[in-house]
Amino acid sequence: MTNFSPIGGLMIGIFGLLIAVYGLDVHEPFSSQVFFLGVVCAASGGIIVWLSNRKQNSISPPKYVVESQRTESKTDPIKYRNIYENSPVLQRTVNTNGIILECNQAYVKNFGYSKEDVLGKSLFDHTAERSIDNMHKTFEIWKKSGRVEDIEIWFKRKDGTVFPGLISANNIYDDKGKLIGSNTAIRDMSEIYKAHSVLGDHERQRIQLEELKKMDATKEEFYMMVAKECQIPIAPIKKYAKTLSDNSLGSLTEKQSEAVNEIYDNAAKLEQLMRDIIDVQKLNSNTMEFKKEKFNVDSLMNEVVGSCMFMMGDKKIEFVNLTSTKKSITSDKTRLNDVFYNLIQNAVDFVPTTGGKIEIIAKEEGDSILFSVKDNGIGILEKRKDSVFKKFYQVDISFKRKYGGSGFGLVICKGIIENLGGKIWFESKEGEGTAFYFSIPK
Repeated sequence: MTNFSPIGGLMIGIFGLLIAVYGLDVHEPFSSQVFFLGVVCAASGGIIVWLSNRKQNSISPPKYVVESQRTESKTDPIKYRNIYENSPVLQRTVNTNGIILECNQAYVKNFGYSKEDVLGKSLFDHTAERSIDNMHKTFEIWKKSGRVEDIEIWFKRKDGTVFPGLISANNIYDDKGKLIGSNTAIRDMSEIYKAHSVLGDHERQRIQLEELKKMDATKEEFYMMVAKECQIPIAPIKKYAKTLSDNSLGSLTEKQSEAVNEIYDNAAKLEQLMRDIIDVQKLNSNTMEFKKEKFNVDSLMNEVVGSCMFMMGDKKIEFVNLTSTKKSITSDKTRLNDVFYNLIQNAVDFVPTTGGKIEIIAKEEGDSILFSVKDNGIGILEKRKDSVFKKFYQVDISFKRKYGGSGFGLVICKGIIENLGGKIWFESKEGEGTAFYFSIPK
């Protein structure tokens, strides 16, 4: 009956009442039975109506519940596990006692352990000695505050090497909100430290270089000052020595004359040394002046013979000018004279005491004039040829003691020739002599 609607029940009830009324007529056959059937139908209709109303009242209105879509699928735990395991950042999970519960492959690889060696160990076992105290403090702060972010700690690998790292903790809580551990991310700072170290080294080197430059500048200024100051007393020494040797103040004994000549010669050598020092400093600082003019090559060579002939006296050296050109050249005649003077003086020092010979030559060669100074001296050892144009070079230290010399001569020659747009080189064979060549553009 519960499947009937209230209207159906009402109709049954009315139909039953009509039947009951018909059964009230006692003259009709079976009136009592008809009356009883009508009552039953009326009662049944009433029950159906009552049950239908009760059912409608008991059913509450439909509820519409919108469930939020789940963000995790069955594959999400595997995905998150792979992110943890394959992260390039070192990851480890620890409890509040500092025991390592889990770590990823980057952690294992960097520290040099197997995972079995890591799990169950204290995080302090992987902390370098220099950071143990700092790590303890950091760990206690984390347990109290539940927060660790970019703390610098030095770590220790299995092989004993150490490296710097920055640690940050992603905290883990139980269902009651209690801190029970953390997932710690460690960023290896080795490359950054190395880069800072390189930058620091470069900065230190830059500062050292600047200091060296300042020291060089100070040293050059000192050399220039000393050289110029030394030139002041040299001039009167040479002047009075010359006066004495000329017998202007009376005749001298042979011994006195030798002494005066020695004074003059040594003063001249000292004067040349001062000039060399000044020239080297000017070349180093690019302050040497060059004045180019047009002149004949043969006139230059004749001047060289005239200015250097006095050097040949003591050893009776054969001095020959084999120049074969009268061409003109535009260059600094004075500086070229200085080059010849140094090269010839160098040759004089190393030719034999008897039978010495020096040749000077100038000839055309393309767009340049090729000059040379050749001698039959002791030559230059093969192992020392690379040092010829370096400061303070001498072929043999014993000759330096015997003949003196600053060791600047060839350095000055090279500097002058290159500033005039030319080049200089030499050929030498030990025991047979040396030939210096230099070419100057026309």
